Amino acid sequence: MGVRFRKSVNLGGGFRVNVSKSGIGYSWGTKGYRYTKTAKGSSRRTYSIPGTGLSYVSESGKSKRPSSESHARGASHSQQAEVSNAVSTESVNAGDYQPAEYEELLAQMRKAQRLDYLSSWLIATIILAALPPFILTAFAGAVLKIVVRSKMRVPMEYSFDDESRAAYVDLSAIWMSLNKNNRFWQTVSETSLDRKTSGGAARGVKRIPARATNKLPFFVESNVQPFGLKLRKQRVYFLPDKVLVVARTDVGAISYADLDMDFGMSHFVETDSVPKDAKVIGQTWLKVNKNGTPDKRFKNNKQVPICEYGSVLVTSNSGLHIELMCSNSNTVSEMRTSAKKFETFLR
Repeated sequence: MGVRFRKSVNLGGGFRVNVSKSGIGYSWGTKGYRYTKTAKGSSRRTYSIPGTGLSYVSESGKSKRPSSESHARGASHSQQAEVSNAVSTESVNAGDYQPAEYEELLAQMRKAQRLDYLSSWLIATIILAALPPFILTAFAGAVLKIVVRSKMRVPMEYSFDDESRAAYVDLSAIWMSLNKNNRFWQTVSETSLDRKTSGGAARGVKRIPARATNKLPFFVESNVQPFGLKLRKQRVYFLPDKVLVVARTDVGAISYADLDMDFGMSHFVETDSVPKDAKVIGQTWLKVNKNGTPDKRFKNNKQVPICEYGSVLVTSNSGLHIELMCSNSNTVSEMRTSAKKFETFLR
């Protein structure tokens, strides 16, 4: 039987430190809400209605990154897949990116976010306007939202020389051109495939539509127009000195020194319709022999195209992992050139 050790120290003010064999964690909270950071690095948020026994727990943590072999550009084919045993390739959690150097800045942003979120809930009580108290709460919510959106914006001013500003603007424009691709995806999960029954593809992926954005979150006021991504649950903004990761009620920051961006090409066995701007580099059979000939054991074995797509991989040592794919591979070639140029101004 294993030996377990756990000690909890209450420091007051709702703050508690938890010591166990796994390490040290902490939690903070008040009635109705508690945030916990475990010794293993995962985060847990508990929302409850006091006196009712009702609660909701949201957990997140650092996912194990897929191996580098999974992302080898051109080393193996990929194919669209919808399978139950897929492994997530998406790791984007604002709560995990809280470096001390940005602590005060993030706290200001988080306060504005949460007050804005509260104002939306208060405004929503207008549906209960038949009861006079809820007319007042809806009005209070509207006033709160106006105050938050006009008075709680965090200024972020940047000073450039002409050459570095031009490099940033150029990279921003090329990044936004991802939206001009006939297809632009985020890869959210992957699985291993049998090459013989998947047109020679070793990796199956699930793709969802992605979107680049240059619209700042409401709580940031800046003299630059950044570029970024709209992901499933969070947004990522590439500012000149840092990357902001924004969720509904949380925000994180990542230094460029901790960030890695890889631009490459992906050979994709396309079983859906081929995008108009895609480059078709070959053909294969859905059921294929090692020598490239069709496997005659399968009836209705069809020929499918192999497309060259552009791929972008954004990772950080703090756990960020975003994998993108676009139909026009030339876009990524231009991004690689521009990113290298901008990188010289970050050093």
